[in-house]
Amino acid sequence: METYVSNSNQEFIILDKVGKSCTIQFLKTGSVRKANIDNLRDGKVKDLYAITCYGKGFLGDFDKPVYWKKSKDLWRNMLKRCYCEADKHGYFHKGTTVSPRWLCFANFLNDLPKLENFGGWLKGNPKFNLDKDFKIKGCNIYSLDTCQFILEGLN
Repeated sequence: METYVSNSNQEFIILDKVGKSCTIQFLKTGSVRKANIDNLRDGKVKDLYAITCYGKGFLGDFDKPVYWKKSKDLWRNMLKRCYCEADKHGYFHKGTTVSPRWLCFANFLNDLPKLENFGGWLKGNPKFNLDKDFKIKGCNIYSLDTCQFILEGLN
């Protein structure tokens, strides 16, 4: 099979083609997705499972609720605090991590509504922060089981 390369330098193969619709597989992650042949020719396909955020996170495949952009900013900032050495306010040298499930933005986005005070965070007034150690004192992992939204003044 012939190997192709996207604009983001991700190698893939075409598994199937019906009309203008193709099924492709990315070689590095093995992920499979549908794509339009015109987008393939232009290199406009991305591997949603390739690590693209602070050397740890990847997008995954997700629907876009109205709050997805706000959630993506929250997710990126969480990863930055844990995995970016240059973040002066972060946890890079303190051993704080993100659960493997939440390294995938699609999972994070799906889990957010399950967190305590999600509605308050969504409204934004007053301001709520994602917190990992209010529920479990001294906790150093961001996960569905350890996190909740708390008022900014309590954080």
